Amino acid sequence: MSGLLPFGTMANQKPPSWQELVEWARWAPSVHNLQPYRLKLISEEKALLCYDPKFLLPVGDPKSEFATAVMGVFAESLSIAAAPFGYKVEVSNILQTISTEYEEVQPFARLHLVPAFSKESLAPELMLKRRTSRTDYNGEPLSSSTIERCAAMVSNFGGKLFHTHDPEKVEMLVKINQATLFEDLSHGPMREELDRLFRYSKKEAEESRTGLWTKCMGFPGKLVKSVFRHHERWTKGTRKKMLSSYYGNTYKGTASIMWIQHPWSKPEDQVNFGRILCRIWLQLAKDDAYMHPFGSLITNPTAFDSLSKSLELDESSDAPLAFIWRAGYSKEPPRSYRINTTDVILR
Repeated sequence: MSGLLPFGTMANQKPPSWQELVEWARWAPSVHNLQPYRLKLISEEKALLCYDPKFLLPVGDPKSEFATAVMGVFAESLSIAAAPFGYKVEVSNILQTISTEYEEVQPFARLHLVPAFSKESLAPELMLKRRTSRTDYNGEPLSSSTIERCAAMVSNFGGKLFHTHDPEKVEMLVKINQATLFEDLSHGPMREELDRLFRYSKKEAEESRTGLWTKCMGFPGKLVKSVFRHHERWTKGTRKKMLSSYYGNTYKGTASIMWIQHPWSKPEDQVNFGRILCRIWLQLAKDDAYMHPFGSLITNPTAFDSLSKSLELDESSDAPLAFIWRAGYSKEPPRSYRINTTDVILR
């Protein structure tokens, strides 16, 4: 290996700066667009990956398992951003589990910028193209070639990808996901946590640059605010039917559902899952497709029970169901705001 140059580099080429990498990686997806990752620079090749506890979910993600996966998404985004320079980013030495108990920024893991000796198939520009599409899709199943590429990515990290195009099963899974909305609305702490994360106007979204902008959710801000702050009006009768119909219309044209079984018991497992998720999302963008995670189906116990009974899970595997989403083709959805590079890098 010592006789080889890093892939795509010239001799003596300097590694990219961490600032250059963060400028791309800050567009990485995160749970509810909270962007908890922070970076403390140590040297040209070393950095400390940290998290800000203020951007965690004590109710929705009490063990911070999905926040840990987000660390993997961000680290893999940094690595993909480094690829054109002939480098990659490795995660090592997870220092502590992520916890909602802290108030100040905490260290999570060490990052190392090292030479890469293999070609990267995903370009940094895909991070800007990538979107979450929560609107109606065009009814076409996700292409078999895209599924094959995504399956290979999952397999490389020790997981397994499944999918279905069966209309009856797709419809059933969509209905389970939709029903979860009303159960979450009836759960006071969950509803209040989400209400704090919603940005009900463009002004709110621009000012915070974090959280769930209702435009990206496919709902009018005034409607969502009413649903979350006056939920009792929307849980029965005509209003419930109207909300259910409105919500259901955003799922029209869904033809493909995908899910992953992946090891999950350790922080390292969750980080690796985040790396997979980053790569799948960018592969979809490369193939002009979109995804919409069904996160509540994993975090809501009732929905997860229904889901587990409905899917053909590999019971012989020690890798549990980790993630499920719909995938397909739609018009280009709006893009959420992101915090700036200077907000990510700790001074």
